[in-house]
Amino acid sequence: MIISGIPGKNLKKSVLLFLLVTCASLARAQQATHRDSVIKAARVDAKNFRLDDATWKKYHHKLPYTSDYFKPQASGLKDTTLLSDSVYVDAYRQAAFKRNKHRHTPWHYVLVGGGIAAGLVVVAVAGIIIFIAPTM
Repeated sequence: MIISGIPGKNLKKSVLLFLLVTCASLARAQQATHRDSVIKAARVDAKNFRLDDATWKKYHHKLPYTSDYFKPQASGLKDTTLLSDSVYVDAYRQAAFKRNKHRHTPWHYVLVGGGIAAGLVVVAVAGIIIFIAPTM
C-alpha cells in the first residue's frame, strides 16, 4: 500500500497520527462524561438546599448565585470529596440559587389560590345565569 508516494515512512506517521487523535478524542469524551456526572450529582444534592428564612426575607432576589449563602455544606451532601471540585461547587451554587430564586411567601400562594377560586365562582355563576335565565 502506497500513501503519498513513499511506502512505509508516511504510513507509520499516518497510523501514529490517527492513534494520537483517536486517543485524544476519547480522553476528551471521558472528561465531558465525568463533568456531566458531577453536575448531575450537584443538582441532586442541591434539591435539599433551602436558604434560611431570615436571610431570604432580608435579600429576596438580590443575591447572586456566587454568594457564600449558596455554598455547599458538608452536612447535606452524599459525597463530601466533591467539595474540592470547582465544577461541582459551581453547579451546586447555580442549582441552589435557582431553587430559591422563585420562592414565595405563604400569602402569595393564598392570594393565587383565592384568585383561582374566585374565577371559578364567577364562571359557575355565569353558567347558571346563561342556562337558567332563558327558561324563566
